[in-house]
Amino acid sequence: MSGGEEWEFEMSDSEYADDTGLLFCDRGGVEAMAPKVNAHFARWGMQVHEKAPGDTKVKTLVLFCAAPPASYLDPTTFDNANLTDIVLPTGNVVPVVDRAKYLGSIVSRDGTDTLDVAARITAATKAFGALSKLVFRSDGVSAAAKREAYVAIVLAILIYGSESWCLTAAMWSKLRAFHHQCARAMCRVSMWHVREHRISMVSVLKVLKLRSIEAYVRRRQLQWAGHVARMPHTRLPSMFLTSWCAHPRPQRRPDFTYGEGLAAALEYAGIEQEGWMEVAQDRAGWKQLIRDIAEPEGDTEVHEVLRRRAGV
Repeated sequence: MSGGEEWEFEMSDSEYADDTGLLFCDRGGVEAMAPKVNAHFARWGMQVHEKAPGDTKVKTLVLFCAAPPASYLDPTTFDNANLTDIVLPTGNVVPVVDRAKYLGSIVSRDGTDTLDVAARITAATKAFGALSKLVFRSDGVSAAAKREAYVAIVLAILIYGSESWCLTAAMWSKLRAFHHQCARAMCRVSMWHVREHRISMVSVLKVLKLRSIEAYVRRRQLQWAGHVARMPHTRLPSMFLTSWCAHPRPQRRPDFTYGEGLAAALEYAGIEQEGWMEVAQDRAGWKQLIRDIAEPEGDTEVHEVLRRRAGV
């Protein structure tokens, strides 16, 4: 939509390098088009992986994305939807799954980011654990070095793909708990120290010169939103950002949306929702707004304790 003009558009596929996602409205469409798609790629010397009997590794999947539960008479079976594997003319199959990885992110059947957030936390936990003894819990590594390693490796893994996350309170709680646990470990602060010295997480993060997890995620979300806002209106991301689905409102409270998350990010940064896209056209100014996101100060009385334990 631009200058009051409105139009309809459709999205049939998503392509990035050799990763392709095709969208279909029903099972019949998949069954009809899958052999044609495979034959088309074969004409150009490419091969779409088909699961043969005995194969354990699957590269090509069909993800069934369900409608809101209120849309079904029997949400547990999705009104007896056929979720068996798609059989190809070759005798091979394409499995129908409830989750799939696309471009490094987990896409789930219910359309939420719960599984993706859990996967990012698991991956970040492994990265932190691998470097814990040599870097993060080491007495010989300075707090500045720990911070740089944490931000460059662990935090980058944790919030990969967060630009498009729709984060509920439960997801925020899990991200926050992981971030706080890592910060305490880098300061060599246990829960006993927290209780004994009344150490707040704000103080721990300030000593390490780390921001809250909300600040890191909101920054990425606003950076991406500003980038999309500066795109021509003919680009697909820009069209999605300014569009809506002409569909009846579902019963009960609809799922948390990207638009609501973006509104929360704008509020967090102190940016007015009205006219934010015009503000984002100034790339340098938008970048400065994001950089200037303020956070609460810590308790200076406990900083000395934290500095000694963190190796500052």
